[in-house]
Order: sequence, then structure tokens, then C-alpha cells
Amino acid sequence: MLHNVLIAVDGSRNSRRAVEYAGLVFAPNPEARLVLFQILPAISRMNLDKEEIKTIDSRKVERPDLAGLYWRVEDEEEMNKFFGEAKDLLIKAGLEPEQIKSKFGVKKGEIADAILEEAELGKHDTLILGRRGLSRVREVFQGSVSTKVVREARGCAVVVVE
Repeated sequence: MLHNVLIAVDGSRNSRRAVEYAGLVFAPNPEARLVLFQILPAISRMNLDKEEIKTIDSRKVERPDLAGLYWRVEDEEEMNKFFGEAKDLLIKAGLEPEQIKSKFGVKKGEIADAILEEAELGKHDTLILGRRGLSRVREVFQGSVSTKVVREARGCAVVVVE
């Protein structure tokens, strides 16, 4: 049975738990396809030096969806390091490397909206993410990515890992 799974990560301990959970649940399914997905914060081009701009511009050639957006190269490097660790965890759980992909987006504003958009665009039937460690009081006033995703997701199962 094919499962198209989006694992929203941010490099945190809770997103690592989400990856571990996905490995546990989907490793027995050879048809499962998992996508590790992270949103990098968009920044102004004016906050980057010429080398960073050149590096980012070269990466955008293959990603027209990132046209006009800039991010910190060090954030991308940290993200790629986490993607590598997450992929290793999934392989150790029993998934094959070809079952695992990684993708990132760049966005200003609501991260939950970007996750929901990616889940819809990728036709993912399952969305897994870690719960942010907010206190109940802060969560009521600020909200959280996981709360918004659960509230607004349509057409897919949502799993929030503690």
C-alpha cells in the first residue's frame, strides 16, 4: 500500500522524534515514499555578502519556486546536516534510500501555511511533525505550527509527535 508521507522538520529534538516515528511506522511498507521538508526563513538580500548571494543564486537555477527569495547559507548547511542525520535514522529503521527525499522551502511569515501548501502540492496522504515545546499558556496566546496544521489540514492524516 503506497503512502506518500511529508515529515515537516526544523532540526529540533521534536522533529528528530517525528523522523524516528516515521521510520517505525513506515519501514515495513516498501511502497512508502517519505519527504523530509523544512522551511528556511527568508531574509533580505541586503543582509548577505556577495559570495552568499552568488551561492544562493546558483542554487536557485534548479528551483524556480525560490526566485526572488534569499536565506542564510549557514541555515541551509545546518538543514542539510539534519537531513543527512534524518535519512540515516530512516535507513537504520529499515527504509531504502530511494524511498527518502528531502526538500526545503523559503518563506516569510507563517510556517504552518508553507507546510500545508507543500502537503497539498505533493499530494501527501500523511503529514508528520513534532510538537513545539511551548507551555500551554504561551500556546494559547501565540499558537503553534503543529496546532495550526492540525486545525487547518485537509485531505491527509496529521500526526503530531511529542
